Amino acid sequence: MPLFDKYIGIDYSGADKPRSKIKGLAVVQSSQGSAASLVYPSTAQHSASDKEHLWSREEVYFWLRNQLLSSQERMIIGIDHGLSYPLSVLQQLELDQWDDFLKWSNQTWQTTRLTMKQSKDQAHYTNSTAKRLVEREFVPSTKSVVDLDRVSGMQGAVSYSTHTGLPWIYRLRYWQKRHGMNIHFWPFDGKIIPEHHHVIVEGYPSLYKRRMMIEPHLFNVSTYSEHERDAYYIAEWMRERDQEDTLAPYLALPTLSSGEDQLSLLEGWVLGCL
Repeated sequence: MPLFDKYIGIDYSGADKPRSKIKGLAVVQSSQGSAASLVYPSTAQHSASDKEHLWSREEVYFWLRNQLLSSQERMIIGIDHGLSYPLSVLQQLELDQWDDFLKWSNQTWQTTRLTMKQSKDQAHYTNSTAKRLVEREFVPSTKSVVDLDRVSGMQGAVSYSTHTGLPWIYRLRYWQKRHGMNIHFWPFDGKIIPEHHHVIVEGYPSLYKRRMMIEPHLFNVSTYSEHERDAYYIAEWMRERDQEDTLAPYLALPTLSSGEDQLSLLEGWVLGCL
């Protein structure tokens, strides 16, 4: 029996300003028994050819928060950016709890009001190419989420997406803690997910694309942009696995050692890696 009613994929971008309409942002949702479809900002005309369909990071945050507060359908949301740092960097920062990391990130990276470049200019940080365990051992093709100055330190890279996305995650965490929002940040809140709770996970479109039956799916999304397709891969992979009753093991992570399991509670994990 499926765990969720709705599956949302968000392809993220660290480009431009928090309120700028960005081509690199895309939202796709699917549900039990219905095909995946693009989601547009509430102010946009529902036309893929209309420039107003583009999202800003601020709009994505408010839309997602409202969905989490009001939806009667249980959702799993996959977002294409890192949700934490490698252990070595966290140790340098003397952070040993995810909530402390989110608080530090929100204070350090002012990306809810500044561009990433502007935030970098005023932030005190040490660049690193370190990777988390899941990146080193399971998806080595990924770039480091903390490499902001070197090859991966460009707009469109996961490091930029991560640092522009984390402060919005901090705000969702605030709503969870202060307002009782039924949301589970996986795996930071544990591998056992309370019934009726929505779930936010870190997704990786390239991983899912390789595991899907590509041609039948692309037939329905041939007009999608690259970023829209990435959001589609996240949403549809989660839906496919859940419909086949095989999503639960990916959330439980039964193949990790006790040490790896503990590390995932701090560094996070990419859904789909076992």
